[in-house]
Amino acid sequence: MAVITVLDGHITLKADFHPELATQARRYRGRFMGKETGWSFRHEHEEAVRNVCRTLYGVDGTPEAWADRCNVQIEVNEQNIRTPLWRQFNADIYVAGRHVAGVFGPRHVLRTGKGVKFLRGGPCCVLQRGAYEMDVPSGTLLEIRNYPR
Repeated sequence: MAVITVLDGHITLKADFHPELATQARRYRGRFMGKETGWSFRHEHEEAVRNVCRTLYGVDGTPEAWADRCNVQIEVNEQNIRTPLWRQFNADIYVAGRHVAGVFGPRHVLRTGKGVKFLRGGPCCVLQRGAYEMDVPSGTLLEIRNYPR
């Protein structure tokens, strides 16, 4: 979810967690006002905040864009070894604003994201020198449900 509300000269962004959101919000002097309210911005940053939403969540922040949803199937074909999307070190895997896979707790238990189903293959996790490597191998087929069109 990523919905922007414009009210009284301020912009409010209520969005699901994304590890990059806090960094992007602070670029535009965003302040986190709590889980119920979300992020608050000054009015002149409206277009920039909408661009952040497009980049991280695939929507422009309007409730109409968030309401139009579909199911998306993705077949993994990792080709970039310098900045891999489907392999992360000590971090969960996010694709287009959705949590795909991660590690839960100190025992490194694999978990999939909400609304994500692996149809062929699946994520794996390897502990190396105190850090874990999360990987979704090429050839894996996954479905993300209720994704904004």
